[in-house]
Amino acid sequence: MCIVLLSASVYAQYYDEHTTKNNIKFTLLSLGSGSTRITYERAITAKYSAELTVGIIGLGWDWLHHTHSTGGLIKAAFKWNIIPQKNANSWLAGFYLKPEFVAAFFDYSPANDRSPGATKHTNQYALLAECGYQVVVKWFVFDVYTGTGLSFGTGNDYNYYHGFMLFPNNSPLAFTAGFRLGVAF
Repeated sequence: MCIVLLSASVYAQYYDEHTTKNNIKFTLLSLGSGSTRITYERAITAKYSAELTVGIIGLGWDWLHHTHSTGGLIKAAFKWNIIPQKNANSWLAGFYLKPEFVAAFFDYSPANDRSPGATKHTNQYALLAECGYQVVVKWFVFDVYTGTGLSFGTGNDYNYYHGFMLFPNNSPLAFTAGFRLGVAF
């Protein structure tokens, strides 16, 4: 993914200098689930872009489960901008489809057992098919998305993996949805 992003940088900068081809987005709702996720997106062409998300699990407030989770999350995606946003000054605006790989690694304490040694570990992976719409107005980015796919790993007691959930619980079917706010440049 890094090679694609770096090799495309010359190509992407060739076009109009006023057209934004990069953005940094923040998943606002992740703070309430006990993690912080930041996404960098880079246009490769007017129709294709790549995204990389890094998450720090434990940097946030877990309002739902209070599990005191600590760990990390990484997401990588290749996006197809299917229907561009009209009158946008960005290659990244419009309706999109993307396959996304997610890997979450974290330790957590079950809410009903805070005794020493009660910490559990989760390694969970997912391959998701997502769709969404990204609005870019000058420098402001609003991205809303949803998707589903397959997941595998060790699972956990709460069925939440800081980027997706399994539905029904303990099945291989993963579901994700959310929105991000960001800055285009």
